[in-house]
Amino acid sequence: MKHYRDYISLKFINALSEFVLITVAYFLSGLIRFYLGGGIIRRFAPEDIIHFLPFCFCCSLVSVLLFAVLGDYSTVRVKNVHKEIARVFFIQMVSGMTIAGALFLTQGSQFSRVWLVLFIIISIVFLILKRIVFSVFSLYWCRKNQGLSHVLIVGEGNNARRYYRGMENEIHKECEYVGNIAPVSDPQIPSYLGTYDMINEIIDRTGADEAVVCSEIEEKTLNKLLIACAIKSVMVYIVPSYNDYLSGGRILSTYGDLNMIEVSALRVDNILGVNISVTNMESTIQTLTENIKAWKGQYICVSNVHTTVMAHENPEYMKIQNEAVMALPDGSPLSSYSRERGKTTAKRVTGPDLMREILIRSKDNGFTHFFYGSTEDTLKNLKEKIEKEYPGAQIVGMISPPFRQLTEEEDLEYVKQINDSNADFVWVGLGAPKQEIWMADHKGRINSIMIGVGAAFDFESGNIKRAPKWIQNMKLEWLYRIFQDPKRLFKRYFVTNIKYLWLTRK
Repeated sequence: MKHYRDYISLKFINALSEFVLITVAYFLSGLIRFYLGGGIIRRFAPEDIIHFLPFCFCCSLVSVLLFAVLGDYSTVRVKNVHKEIARVFFIQMVSGMTIAGALFLTQGSQFSRVWLVLFIIISIVFLILKRIVFSVFSLYWCRKNQGLSHVLIVGEGNNARRYYRGMENEIHKECEYVGNIAPVSDPQIPSYLGTYDMINEIIDRTGADEAVVCSEIEEKTLNKLLIACAIKSVMVYIVPSYNDYLSGGRILSTYGDLNMIEVSALRVDNILGVNISVTNMESTIQTLTENIKAWKGQYICVSNVHTTVMAHENPEYMKIQNEAVMALPDGSPLSSYSRERGKTTAKRVTGPDLMREILIRSKDNGFTHFFYGSTEDTLKNLKEKIEKEYPGAQIVGMISPPFRQLTEEEDLEYVKQINDSNADFVWVGLGAPKQEIWMADHKGRINSIMIGVGAAFDFESGNIKRAPKWIQNMKLEWLYRIFQDPKRLFKRYFVTNIKYLWLTRK
């Protein structure tokens, strides 16, 4: 599900509602000024409301633009009512007085000062009430549809205490505090849960889905925390003391005068709800090599347009995709989409290419491999090809499972074979979405990194001829595949590609 910040239309509606409210405040203040006429205050003609209507529109537009520049429409949440009132009061005073001064200089007649005061006061009241209503409604909607976030405070010291106090004093309870992890307990921060090396156990026990790092931590320890949180699908926010070596974060306002940076162990781009990794081949291989031990028992999806559209239409399959430690951009449209959105390092990483590159590097790194999927003949041809073209790549096992639902006994036997082999990588070639479902079901049960590579077994064994490099570079591999198997692939490519283009339209 998209976040509010990803919907330009909702931001526009948010801004438009304030433009309308300021206009309503103009007419209401004009009517009040009309009824106040007489006695000490001079009479006020109703025609003045129409006469100064350009003032109203200019003032409304200037106010909305100033609010937009200040980032007021990047969120619908009100964190601090006093600061919100001060901001709105200042903007309305600036815009109101500026336009009134311009009218006085150009028309030679002064806008009614009483009317101006009424207009500013009423517009401030309307804007504050509107923002509180939007904030309360958004919180209600999130609670109803998504539930409250469970926040874990990581670290000790003054920032951690300030953050905890901010959570306790929050007007609208947007999250639930689940505890604190730090080297030692702090009497001012209750619910101490343990030290940093217990992060995995603590996340499982508390159900935390957000972690806020509030004190300076050694970079190596921080990276381990980030990886653990990425594996557990926990969002991490860090107070800005880490700016000197963390980049790519998005500054978010939070409690009091504290700011946070949203970070991730791995950069991702949310495409139709799926967290596609922003990466390239070399970066992917480096990441795998560095985390080969930490990611044992986890899985990696190789995503394309077909699987991304499927995930968009199926919440359970989307959950499987997003619980992977990486969802690699196999399809060119995915990496191109990320580059168009400013993530210039995004490149295509296909399953066959990744498997080939890892096999090439196996001799130097001592990687061992297990292959699960496809037919006996394909696996036989694949083994011969690997032994011939990738000397030093150790194959420690192969399984061709039957094309039916496995019995519990069969599944347990296959898991035992894989784990007994001590393989570094388990390459899964069952095809989507079967292979992703299988990997998710065996997460934590298989003691290796599982990677779903689709038709890579057929390509590498020679069963299916892959498109020439020049066709791949022209991003027409999908067309080449259709000509190879039109009956099976026409609907997959034609229908899902059209859906993808429609869903990702600008």
